[in-house]
Amino acid sequence: MNLYSTHTLLKAVQNMPKPQTFLSDTFFPGEDTFLTEEVLLDIKKGKRTLAPFVAPRVGGVTVKRDGYKTERYTAPRLAPQRPMIADDLQARLIGESVVSTMTPAQRQVRLLASDMEELSDTITRRKEWMSAQVLFTGKVILQGYADANGEKTIEQEIDYEFTQSDVLSGTDKWTSPDSDPYGDIAGWRKDIIKESGVSPNILILGEDAHNAIMSHEKFLNKFNKLNVNIGQIQPSVQNDAITFIGKIPGLGIEIYTYDDWYLDESGDEHPFVPANKVLLARSKSGGFAYGAITILDEKSQKFVTYEGAVVPKTWADSQNETFMVRLSSRPVPQPGDVNGWYVATVV
Repeated sequence: MNLYSTHTLLKAVQNMPKPQTFLSDTFFPGEDTFLTEEVLLDIKKGKRTLAPFVAPRVGGVTVKRDGYKTERYTAPRLAPQRPMIADDLQARLIGESVVSTMTPAQRQVRLLASDMEELSDTITRRKEWMSAQVLFTGKVILQGYADANGEKTIEQEIDYEFTQSDVLSGTDKWTSPDSDPYGDIAGWRKDIIKESGVSPNILILGEDAHNAIMSHEKFLNKFNKLNVNIGQIQPSVQNDAITFIGKIPGLGIEIYTYDDWYLDESGDEHPFVPANKVLLARSKSGGFAYGAITILDEKSQKFVTYEGAVVPKTWADSQNETFMVRLSSRPVPQPGDVNGWYVATVV
């Protein structure tokens, strides 16, 4: 760099994709926090029973109470952390002027805020991953680390006993001209209403499912009939990841695609919505429960338990001249009704 020539610092270029939260925001918007690490999950599947008729002089007929199953889970703990050393504060930060008067102490404040935002994003992505696992598989397999070196692993499974799924085959696949996507959607909608009493209002298509349905002559012809308001196909981009495809007013369903990916522990990339699947569900039907976070308070040297979605902690290792920041969270997805959505493999 020629110090005698002028320089303009352009806007910093950061290739840091922000986490998308379409699944979590749409289907798990609720939030409950607890003062215990363990949470109790009640799973109940009721039946459509009718009240019995009785004769005039009969007091009543005993009706059995629908049972439910309670599962106890220790809420899985997410705890991303990041160190900060003196060397991090000597060089200018990204976006900082080349000729800067910012002190290391001031840089520490800015770097801490940036680190906390990035760590928070990792928790947000993990919650979105948990939402996707529950919606598309009915269970979440939690694999984590049992030591700081990442050598010992632990595994816990949360099974919601989800059964509303189907795998199309042969000419029923949406890639076949003999298939009937509209009839399939209508049938799955009735199954959801039958099992839960709730009508779904959102259909999310995987990439291959979207390509199949948008090139399906029989499906598209239903939307081209004059003077019949069966539905509307009007694709529009909602944001970088979400595309609104259209409406099926006759079924009360809006159609979307959700194009976002995550990296697994092996570094492989996967879509949140499997390419060959569709999800039919009711929005705003569930939420997240958060177990308590217990941390050691540096000043009092006592353990303190906090109730909240995300609990931050900072501490200094004076011997190694290191400052640490950690965000902790114990999220557990809570579907509103296990029978309230349907998943199908259509391609």
